[in-house]
Amino acid sequence: MRISLSDEQQQFQDWAKKFAESCVKPHVERHQTERIQPELLKELSSQGWMALTVPETEGGGGLDPLSFSVCIRELSRVCASTAITVAVTNMIAETLARDGTAAQKKKFLSSIVSGSSLTASFCLTENSSGSDAAALRTRAEKKSRHYVLNGEKIYVTNGAYSGVFLVMARTSETPGAQGISAFIVERDQKGLHLGKEEDKMGLTASSTIQLSLDQVEVPEENRLLEEGEGFKIAMRSLDSGRISVASQSLGTAEAALAAGLRYVKEREQFGKTLSEFQAIQWKLANAATELSAAELLIAKACDLKRKGRSYTRAASMAKLFATESATRVCNEMIQIFGGYGYIKEYPVERFYRDVRVTKLYEGTSEIQRLVIAKDLLKGAEL
Repeated sequence: MRISLSDEQQQFQDWAKKFAESCVKPHVERHQTERIQPELLKELSSQGWMALTVPETEGGGGLDPLSFSVCIRELSRVCASTAITVAVTNMIAETLARDGTAAQKKKFLSSIVSGSSLTASFCLTENSSGSDAAALRTRAEKKSRHYVLNGEKIYVTNGAYSGVFLVMARTSETPGAQGISAFIVERDQKGLHLGKEEDKMGLTASSTIQLSLDQVEVPEENRLLEEGEGFKIAMRSLDSGRISVASQSLGTAEAALAAGLRYVKEREQFGKTLSEFQAIQWKLANAATELSAAELLIAKACDLKRKGRSYTRAASMAKLFATESATRVCNEMIQIFGGYGYIKEYPVERFYRDVRVTKLYEGTSEIQRLVIAKDLLKGAEL
């Protein structure tokens, strides 16, 4: 299940695969009970992983969308927790490179590129505004040449390690998306409190925290673009992030399928291997077909992004299909393993736990369907 890659893209894929096997795989067992170790984050940063999508002119890797996708995919085949840590940091770095001023890039983007900020975090979701993101209540009140931020954020990926937080807050009484602005908040900012680390079903090594802002004073120059443009920034960031989540789910499911293929050739029942049973063969065929289709949808979204064309619908289609297909595949591999699939001695239960959240974060499957339908109904090309 490999689409055609250029020589350069193939080199990036080979590099990612080698790194995942040699540098990440030794940590996987620990990752079932511990968060990602700072030494691994430092190694990821030193090897350029945290700024792969940043233009070379800004000190980053300058990877095209498909190259980045296959890198996330290879990382996910070994450790999805590490993959999402890298993906979210790149999403913030890419946003700063695209929308930041020269001063913001020099101060904040360079901290990600250099590794002084080990990771970066995206702060949009709140208790009162999950899928209804525009209903957020965190406020940013203008005071002379700074803003005072107050509010609570949840599900903040990378929060335990991040030096840079991109926070969406309401700057006007205008309801909905128009009243939201984006702010860069630093980790050591007075009034910024890192809250509870969530105990999750999967992605156990990925840091996911609650975040509170209590009278946090943010300089005016930390606002990204103009007042009222925060929601637009957030949605553009999520378009990119959805390709990464699709890639993450694909890599995880590919690892599950590979484990299933090995198992059915070894496991015997009724005097023959599982691979000889048509029922098992059909499960494998369905899994491979779905993952191949997901790969093509991801490639299409990457191509549109590379060409500078609108890719919102394509990203939602890729995320919707890839995450739902990947979840089905991981579930089917547990079924193929039987009782062994349910115990931690075998990897497929972990693959399922890790992939299940991909249907939820960076927009649920239901939200992706709404995005796709809205685009269709406004008359966009099929």
